[in-house]
Amino acid sequence: MSRFPCRLLLDLPNWLGDFVHALPAVEVLLAANRQGETTFVLPAGHAPLVRLFPARVVARPPKAAFRFGRSLPSFDVAVTFRHSTRAKLLLAALPEAEAWASRGRGSKLLGLRTFAVDRTRHQRHDFDGALVSLGLPPVDGNPVRLRFPSGGERARRLVVLLPGSLGSASKRYPPAGYLEIGRELAAAGLPVVVVVGPRDTTLGQWLARGVRGELLSPHARLWEVAQVLAEAKLVVGNDSGLTHLAAALGSPTLALFGPTSPARTAPQPGWVLQAPDFARRGWGGLSPAWVVRACQLLLSGDLQAEGLMSTINDGGGPLAQLAEQGTLNP
Repeated sequence: MSRFPCRLLLDLPNWLGDFVHALPAVEVLLAANRQGETTFVLPAGHAPLVRLFPARVVARPPKAAFRFGRSLPSFDVAVTFRHSTRAKLLLAALPEAEAWASRGRGSKLLGLRTFAVDRTRHQRHDFDGALVSLGLPPVDGNPVRLRFPSGGERARRLVVLLPGSLGSASKRYPPAGYLEIGRELAAAGLPVVVVVGPRDTTLGQWLARGVRGELLSPHARLWEVAQVLAEAKLVVGNDSGLTHLAAALGSPTLALFGPTSPARTAPQPGWVLQAPDFARRGWGGLSPAWVVRACQLLLSGDLQAEGLMSTINDGGGPLAQLAEQGTLNP
């Protein structure tokens, strides 16, 4: 007997990139529960994006766990898209719900139903086990496309640079590299907008000044940032949440990867330039000139053909549009 439609709770990730990679599984669940009632629990900062989905929203405070879960109403099915112990304590506080969490970190001790996570696949597949256990199909190869209201014609000419990252500093392409990239694109007549968070205000001001571009307010809300990303002609960024969001919004997106694995976390859809032999050479193997060349190809449409897998090597540095299980090192 199908569990759907029902009162469904989806406990979504804290990190924006993880949130975006969870969306394919979220869409499967929303489709199954079209006639039911779905509630998203997520950080308040991500709440503006929920208006793109047919779901209610409950803002989750930092470090929320069992006590917060006890404050929630009743649900029939609950799934957490986080792997932390706190997330599992939150679900354990919902005694009436059929609650699903990834294996480990006390899931079984808390009486939760569990599913395995195959971390050899792209992160979008992390919740396939939960979907199958709920009688639903696993995530397919189609990327998510967030349908965002148009912000007007002005932004359609913009190139957006995303030089920041809330993760490890090693994931950040060097600021001097972004400066060179931005100057080259500006010299080609493309208005450049720099987008950073409050922690990177100084970096954003320096870069925007150096490329004679515009700095979006570092205190802009996520909805405002998403509007700029959705209308951009090209987005260039690190392996970061905003880069993944830009790709999900349908903007041509070039992600610069260093120590992290594109096979695991590449934007979907999107293109990736990975620094070769990063452990030994750092970002030195991926020159700004090579990034500019990739931008030129993307802007010209040479890599836009549907289904194209195109690779260019320059000292070992590949550019490729990722397939579902593709690799950047053929």
